Amino acid sequence: MNPTDSATSARRWSAVLLAATWVFAAQARSETPATAGITGTWRFTHALPAPWGKALAGSPDLAGKTLTVTAKSIDGPRPFACKGVHADTVEYPAPALFQGVLPEPAERAAQTLGLNRFPVPSTSLRCSTGIFEFHRADRDTLLVGLDNRVWTLSRAPGATAPDTAPESVVERLLEAHFGGDMGFSPQSAERKKPYLSAGLRKAVADYFGHPEKPGEVPAIDGDPFTDSQEYPTRFAVGRADVEGNYAQVEVTFADARRSGTLRYRLNREARGWRLDDVVYPDGRTLRGLLR
Repeated sequence: MNPTDSATSARRWSAVLLAATWVFAAQARSETPATAGITGTWRFTHALPAPWGKALAGSPDLAGKTLTVTAKSIDGPRPFACKGVHADTVEYPAPALFQGVLPEPAERAAQTLGLNRFPVPSTSLRCSTGIFEFHRADRDTLLVGLDNRVWTLSRAPGATAPDTAPESVVERLLEAHFGGDMGFSPQSAERKKPYLSAGLRKAVADYFGHPEKPGEVPAIDGDPFTDSQEYPTRFAVGRADVEGNYAQVEVTFADARRSGTLRYRLNREARGWRLDDVVYPDGRTLRGLLR
């Protein structure tokens, strides 16, 4: 082992020992079931690249799958499904997150995943298939590492809504969006086409049918679905406000530095609910940018 490997190993063992100390403290003060904070059903929405290494080949695609946590078991995709769960509530400092594998400086690495307040409230679940640490990014969002990917789980209304509900359509659109290239291009727009209204699909096609002139700043410079140029790390789809064949859904986007809310407007068509427009905080709309 060279000195660099030795130093890295020492740092990771220090993080593990530190985590163990925090677990012991959490056990000592806990008077409620340790799973209480995450009991219920969560939906895997998308994965972020792990700051500590390249994703392992053959890593499962969990997007759209659900995880149900009870006081005694986890029901969900492998390797999470198991019985006889033992849980600990923990508050991890940045160097101890994800079993101590974040590269230094750990706070900065954690911020790339959308975490910005330390220590991070977490739940450590131990069962027959392994140890899983769920780190809370916000009230309705957990992060868990698997095969050098960091999966986001949500229990916001859109994540658990019936498939035919307007908020569920927005949820699936954004899962497709966050699961690929978030730049605005014909290719990325095509991936979201099944979730767009006939009118919005035509407006997008017309926009790309008239290329910008060389040297001209494009009307849409960034990601119009999140109103950003630096993409957020997570989203939460709220409950729909429905009036006849029209619905509006508020979606909150966030990362380690900021959060903001957009309004997604949907129409009910023969195929079901479809996104027809996005309203930005300053009153601009996606339809307006596409003209």
